[in-house]
Amino acid sequence: MQYLRTYAYVDGYNLYHGIIDPRNKVPDGFNAHSKDRPWGNLLWLDLEKFIKSYNLPYVNLAKIKFFEAPSYKVSSLQRQQNYKNALLTLNTVDDQSFFGGEFKTNDIKCPNCGEKITHHTEKRTDVSIAVELMGDFYLGNCEAMVIIGGDTDFFPAIEKIMLFDPNFLIYIIFPPHRSSMIMKKLVGNNRCRKIDYKRLVRYQFPTRLVLDGHIIEKPIEYK
Repeated sequence: MQYLRTYAYVDGYNLYHGIIDPRNKVPDGFNAHSKDRPWGNLLWLDLEKFIKSYNLPYVNLAKIKFFEAPSYKVSSLQRQQNYKNALLTLNTVDDQSFFGGEFKTNDIKCPNCGEKITHHTEKRTDVSIAVELMGDFYLGNCEAMVIIGGDTDFFPAIEKIMLFDPNFLIYIIFPPHRSSMIMKKLVGNNRCRKIDYKRLVRYQFPTRLVLDGHIIEKPIEYK
């Protein structure tokens, strides 16, 4: 089998919200992390081992690109940095692997009580993913792609890549409750995978990691 140099693109918030989705079910024999976040202890994910565990045909994982806007909450921002430091211990991640965005704040008036509610919307992340997909394809940086995310905003980029080269290999791994029928039709159902509880359990980082002599601890909220 000929293996292809493969880049992975991870929509950080799409993955995060898929894992903490309250609709997730815990299999028999396992304990839920909490009622609101049954899988909340599975966020400390070793993306390299996790992606490789799917044994996707022809895939030779060379680089992971991670897309996530900095949180507007101080506590969440610290956990984000901890996780990025954990990812930097992987062979497929370096300082150039991270792509940020921003949160826009909008005040929305409640139609029932008239009270103003602050709403935060992540911006630029999906555009960044689309740009990286197109750029890496055009420059020939990779020969295949793995996308973790179910947002259809970068659908046009995938569509354009497949228009230019119908044989270009693209796999999509959908976070829980975030699969897309239109994406499945585009790349083919046989190139789509789902994230399940037991696979997440199997490929967590150790509680403690070391990066450049500094200890990285798994956040207490993820335990």
